[in-house]
Amino acid sequence: MSSLDGERYQIHAGSLRRVVQGKEAVLHTVRPLFRPKIYLLQPHLSLGRINGRPFDVRVMVQRTRSSQPWQVTGWLAKLAGPGYVVTNVARSRGSVLSLQNAILRSGIPKSPDLLSELRKVALAVASCLGKAYPGLREVGLDVGLDQEGKIWIIEANFRPAISLFQRLPDKTFLHRIKAFRIRK
Repeated sequence: MSSLDGERYQIHAGSLRRVVQGKEAVLHTVRPLFRPKIYLLQPHLSLGRINGRPFDVRVMVQRTRSSQPWQVTGWLAKLAGPGYVVTNVARSRGSVLSLQNAILRSGIPKSPDLLSELRKVALAVASCLGKAYPGLREVGLDVGLDQEGKIWIIEANFRPAISLFQRLPDKTFLHRIKAFRIRK
């Protein structure tokens, strides 16, 4: 959902985009979309875009034992499918590409520190989660990069699939992720 002007809001749900007037109209429009479950409405982030389509980043962070340090073992960009605002590749019929390629094509301001900052954030999140969940060995962290290059944590997945990494032409990250899984 995006706030437009005054009491007007644009609702994004899958490929649906609807502008409504007032908060009551928002509730009236959104409730039937998500019954019977309860959902958290996420504020709209101005994610980096490639050809008008938003993308976010999947960062794999792993360790072999709880006493071992966390390591970033791979990252990639998830590009939303045409007409979608969600970057879930399966849901939006989107695609994956290398993170460096996505940043280059997005026009996000080039910063030599962006990748190191992303690594630092991912390791800090994994460290905090590892303290709360001592048996945790891997986290698939979904991170947004906004149009200015600011990093936003979207969610952490405790059982991340590696199928996204299988789609990359370069299999370096895939092999590294699998190697960590074997060493558990």
